[in-house]
Amino acid sequence: MAGNSSSGGRQPERRGNVVLIGFMGTGKSSVGRRVADSLGFTYVDTDQIVVDLTGKPIPRLFAEEGEETFRRWETEALRQCAASERQVIATGGGIVTQPRNHEILREAGYVIWLRATPERIYDRVARNTDRPLLQTADPLATIRDLLASREALYRACANEAVDTTDLTLEETAYGIAESARLALHGT
Repeated sequence: MAGNSSSGGRQPERRGNVVLIGFMGTGKSSVGRRVADSLGFTYVDTDQIVVDLTGKPIPRLFAEEGEETFRRWETEALRQCAASERQVIATGGGIVTQPRNHEILREAGYVIWLRATPERIYDRVARNTDRPLLQTADPLATIRDLLASREALYRACANEAVDTTDLTLEETAYGIAESARLALHGT
């Protein structure tokens, strides 16, 4: 379990959403759809909203306009999601790399960090060529490096952490739905 590491001061008002953060391949999209069904919430994906807003697939947006432009669009997508309620919001793996997104994430809802080992992530994403950050000579080393650089950021934004390494999709979704019911409704 990871706690919100905001120090002192006013805690932001939290909307009634479930927000899934974590590295690619940890299950945010697959689990998110199931959790949304279980809770009767709408499923939304910030990456899909970026595609809808820009009219470009993520790999093309990265190639043509760069990561910085993608990250700005990602923040806009997150802001749009944070304005609504009763959603499961799956975010892009790097959304936590932008400090401006941290408060938006916390205000958007109950933030759950999905984790997995670098090896399991690699197994899950190795055949997917639509991952711009993994187009390297050694994708497993890239995963390890990116995870190491982002771990504290995920921890800082999360209300809870779930290790999906050895869990089935069903187990993960069930646990998250139950945690969300307690966090959002207290019952």
